[in-house]
Amino acid sequence: MRPIFLFDLRRYARSPWTSLALAGLTAAGVFAGNQFNMDTGSGIYLNSPYQAGFMLGMLSLAVIFIGTVTGAQLLFKERDTRFDMLLFSCPVTKQQFVTGRLLALLCITIASFLCISLGFTIGMQIRVGIAIQAGFRPLHYLYPFLVFGCVNSLFVCSLLCWVAWRSEHKLVMTLSGLLLYVLYMVALLFSNAPFMAHGLPQSILAQRISALTDPFGLSAYFYTSSDYSITQRNTFLVPLSGYFLANRLIVVVLSLSLIGSGFRGFSFSPGRAGSRRRRVKPEVITTTIHPLFFIKPDFSIRSHIRSIISFCRVDLSYLFKGIAFYAGAIILLFTCGMELYAAIEKGIRLPQQYARSGLMAVTISEHFHLIGLLLVVYFVNDLSWKSRASRFSMIEDTTVLVTGKQLGHWASYAAILLGYTLLLILLGIIFQLSYHYTYIDWEAYAGIFICCTLPLWLLSVLLSGINQLAPRSYIALVLSLVTAVTTASPLSRKCISYPLFRFLSGYSGPYSDFSGYGPYLPAFALRLLSGACLLGILWLTGRQLVRRRPDLPAIAAIVLLAIAGIYAGKQFMLGYEPTDETAQLQAAARYEQLYRQYQDIPQPLITAVKTRIDLFPCRTAYTINGHYTLKNLSGSGIPAILFNFSDELLMHQALYIAGKDTINIQQRTSLVRLPRPLQPGDSASLLFTLSYSWSPANGHQSFNAITGNGSFMRISRYYPQIGYMAEREITDIRQRATFALGQPTGIRKLEAPRSEVQDFIDLDMTISTDASQTAIGTGLLVHQWTAGNRNYFHYRPGTPVPFRFAVSSAAYKQRCVKYKGITITVYYHPLHAENVDRLLYAAQQTLDYCCKNFGPYPFTSISFAEISAFTRGFAATAYPAVIFMPEQMIFHTNILADQQQDVINELAGHELSHLWWGNSQIDPDDREGAVMLTETLAMYTEMMLYKKMYGTKKMQQRLDVQQQIYEAAKGFSEPQALCKVTGDNTHISYAKGAMVMVALSRLIGEDKVNQALSLFLDRHKFPARKPVSTDLVRAILDVSDTQYHTEIRRLFMEP
Repeated sequence: MRPIFLFDLRRYARSPWTSLALAGLTAAGVFAGNQFNMDTGSGIYLNSPYQAGFMLGMLSLAVIFIGTVTGAQLLFKERDTRFDMLLFSCPVTKQQFVTGRLLALLCITIASFLCISLGFTIGMQIRVGIAIQAGFRPLHYLYPFLVFGCVNSLFVCSLLCWVAWRSEHKLVMTLSGLLLYVLYMVALLFSNAPFMAHGLPQSILAQRISALTDPFGLSAYFYTSSDYSITQRNTFLVPLSGYFLANRLIVVVLSLSLIGSGFRGFSFSPGRAGSRRRRVKPEVITTTIHPLFFIKPDFSIRSHIRSIISFCRVDLSYLFKGIAFYAGAIILLFTCGMELYAAIEKGIRLPQQYARSGLMAVTISEHFHLIGLLLVVYFVNDLSWKSRASRFSMIEDTTVLVTGKQLGHWASYAAILLGYTLLLILLGIIFQLSYHYTYIDWEAYAGIFICCTLPLWLLSVLLSGINQLAPRSYIALVLSLVTAVTTASPLSRKCISYPLFRFLSGYSGPYSDFSGYGPYLPAFALRLLSGACLLGILWLTGRQLVRRRPDLPAIAAIVLLAIAGIYAGKQFMLGYEPTDETAQLQAAARYEQLYRQYQDIPQPLITAVKTRIDLFPCRTAYTINGHYTLKNLSGSGIPAILFNFSDELLMHQALYIAGKDTINIQQRTSLVRLPRPLQPGDSASLLFTLSYSWSPANGHQSFNAITGNGSFMRISRYYPQIGYMAEREITDIRQRATFALGQPTGIRKLEAPRSEVQDFIDLDMTISTDASQTAIGTGLLVHQWTAGNRNYFHYRPGTPVPFRFAVSSAAYKQRCVKYKGITITVYYHPLHAENVDRLLYAAQQTLDYCCKNFGPYPFTSISFAEISAFTRGFAATAYPAVIFMPEQMIFHTNILADQQQDVINELAGHELSHLWWGNSQIDPDDREGAVMLTETLAMYTEMMLYKKMYGTKKMQQRLDVQQQIYEAAKGFSEPQALCKVTGDNTHISYAKGAMVMVALSRLIGEDKVNQALSLFLDRHKFPARKPVSTDLVRAILDVSDTQYHTEIRRLFMEP
C-alpha cells in the first residue's frame, strides 16, 4: 500500500501542472471569499461562523469536479498505458494496490479543497465593509473544512472508485461525477435551503429525511440551525450533533460500504474477476472458390447517402449494445420524473397543480438541456474516438466514402437526442394520464424539440469538430466539457453577453395556455437558424482548408449560409437594447446627487388621471395617452417640479400646462422651473404620450407582460411620477461608497411626524385591444364598444382610489353572478373552468363576512381575471374592484387532491379583503408597520373565513403552515415587532401576522376583533388622515377589557 500511495503522490507533487492547479484553486478560494455575496439573511455577517460554514459547505461541492478530474487520470493510469496487462505479475497484492490508490486520490482531493479553504479564509480576511465583523477565529474555517471538506471528499472518492472499479470505463466514471452534482442540486429543493428562493416550504418530515440522506450534509446543516437567531448565527458554530452528526456518520458508513463493494468488483488480472475459462472447440474451416469478377465503383449521391446511413447504423448499433445509452435514459427519466412530480405536488403550502402539458413541457425543457449537455459531451467523445481507439481509423480513413463519416456521426447524435426527447415526452404524457388530466397540448411538447433537442444537436456538431481536431481523447473531453459549459449551460450568460451567440443554450422561459411560448419560440428558432448557419460555415471552411483547393459549390454554399445566418440574426435581434449595469449604477448615483435635495421640498400632487391605453398584443406593444391634474396642496408656492418618466417606456410627448404657460418636457428626468410658481390651491395639467414594446432578445418584464394572449401590466408603475423617487437610489452599501453617496433614504420610523396629505386620485381609463380579446381595467366597467376592428372598454372606480392601477387582456370566457346587488364576474381561460364555481361561492362568503363585520363593499362589482404564466411573483393581486390571478399559481389547481388545500377560499378571502385593507378605502402612511395594516389584516380575514367554511381544526392546520414558514425564516433577519414590520419581512407581516391575529381573536373574541377593525376603518378611511399601525392597536385597546391590554401590547409591540 505504502509504495503505491507514495508513488502516486510523488508523481503529482513533481508535476508543474499540479503546482499551477493548486495555485489556481487557492486564487479561486480568495475570489470566492472576497467577492461572493450569497447572503442567507439580513443582519448576518459575511464572515460569521454560520456564513463561513455555509459557504465552505457549498464550496465543498467542488470536490466532485476535483475528484472526477483526478480520478479520470489516477484510477485509469495503468489501463491508459496498457500496464494493466502486466500489473498482476508485480509483487503487490490487490488490497495493497486498491488501498494505496484510494488513499492517494483522497489525499489529493482533500489537499485541493484545503487550498480552496485557505484561499477563502484569506479572501474573507482582506474583505472590508459593514457586513464584516471584526476579529479572526481560525476554528470558524477549520471546523467546516473537517465536517464538510473531508467527509464529502471521502464520499466522492469512494463513489468514483466504486464506479470506476465496477464499470472499468473512464467516461462512465466522468459522467457519474458530473451527474452527481446535477442530481444533488435537484435534491436541495427538498432541504429548505435558504438560497433556494423558488423552493416552497417543505414538511418537517421531508426536511428530516433530507437532513439524514443528504450526502454532502448541507440539508442537515440547515435543519440543525433552523431555529438559530441572528445573534447565534453570528456567534456560534453549528454543533456536530443531532441530525447533523447522524448525517455525517451515515455518509462515512456509506462511503466505507462503497469502498468495500468496489474492492470486491475490482479485477486485478487481465481478465474479468471470477470469469471461467471456456474450452475452445477447434474451428472447421471450409473453402469455397468463387469466380473472379469486377465491381464498378459507384460514387453517386445515392452511394454517399447510403454510406452516411451505414455509419449512422454502426454508431447506433455500438451504442445500443452498451450500457451508456440506457444509463443516460434512466438518469434522464429519473431526474425529470422527480422534477415533474415536484412541479405537480407543491408541498404543504400550495395544492396539487393540474398536470397540464405546458407544465410538463417547461419542466422537461428546464432539466433535459443541462443533463443532455453532459450526455452529449460523453457520446460525442465516445463515438468520435471509437475508431481511433481501436486503430481501425487507419483503414477507415483510406476509403473513398469516408467523407460521410462525420455526417453519419451527426445523424447518430440526432437519433440519440430524438430518442431521449420522445422518451421524456412519453414520460410527461404518462404523468398527465396518471393525474387524470387527459388534454394533451402537442404544441407544448413540440416546443421541446426546438428548445432542447435542436440546441443539443448543434452542440454535438460543434463538439464533434473539437474531437476531430484534438490530438488525444482526454484533451478532447476536457475541451468539449469547457466548451459545453461556457456556451450551452446557464453559465453561458456570464461568458457570452451577446444573446445571438447563445444559440446553444436552452429555453428557460414560461409556457402559457393563453399564448403558448409567445414570441419566444419563433425568435428561438431564428437564433437556432443563425447558429446552424454559423456552424455550417465553419465546417465548410474547414473542409476547404483541408482540401487546399477552391470548390465553387462549397464557396456558394458558404455565401448562402452567410446571407441566411445574417438575415435570421438580424430578425432575432430586432428591438434588442443592451443593458449596462455600470451605466445604470452611474445614472442612479447621478439622479440622487442631483435631485435628493428636492426630497422634502413641496411638490404638486396628482389628483386625477384620465388615460387611454391602446394594447397591441400581437405586436407585444402598447401606447399610453395620459392627462394628469396636478394640484398644489401645500401651504406655499412651488417654483419647480421634478418629473420622472420611466426608462422602460419611449416618451413621445410631454407637456406641462398651467394657465397660459406650456412647457415641453424633453428628458425622462426633468426639473422644470416654472415661469410663475404654482400657488397653493392652484392646478395644472400634464399631458403625455408613451409607448412600450419588448423584444425576445431582451426578454419580457414579469409585471409589464404584453403578450399575444393573457397580457398583464401593473401599468401605474410606468406612468410619470412627481417629486424625488427614493426607490431609484442604490441600496447596496459598498456600491454607494463607490459614489460617495452616504446613507440611503430609509423607511420612515413609526414615531415620525405624520403626513397630512391624501394622494387618492380620480381615475378614468379607456382601454382598447384586439377584436378577439377582452380588456380588464381598474374600477367599474362603465361602457364597452367596438370600432375599427378593436374592442374598447371604459373603466371608472366611481370613488377616489390610491394611485395604483393595472390592465389585463385575453380571449376570456366569463361567468357572472349577481349577489346582494354586487356583480361577481370571473374571466378565465376556456380550459381552466375547474374552480370557477368555487371561486364565485368563496367570493360571496367573503363579501358576506367583510360587509357584516367591517363595513359596506365600496363598489357595485368585483372581477377576477386570470392572466398568463408570463407574469410571475405573486399568487394574486388586488386592485379597486378587480383581482388578477396568474394561471400557474393557485387559481388553476387541483384543490380536491390528497391534502385538499382550499387555496381558492384563501384567494378570495385574502385578496378580496384588500378592498377593505389597503387598496381602496385606506392607504396606510408609508412607514414602519404600514404592511401590517394591509397584509396582516388580509391574513386575518383569510383565516377567519377558512374557519367559517371548514372549522377550527382545519384552520389550525393552515395556521401551522404559517408558523412553519415563520420559524424557518425568522433566523435570517433582525426581529421586528409586528407594528413596526417592513415590507421585506414577509414572514412577519404574513405568517406571524396571521398567528398574532388568531391569538388575539382567541384572547378577546372574534367579535371584539371585528368590532375593532370596523372602528379602525371608520376612523381612517378616505378622506380621513392616513393611518399608522398604532392606530389599529389603539382601536383594539378601545374595544377590549383592560385586563388584556398588556398581552395585546406584547403581541403587537414586542418582537
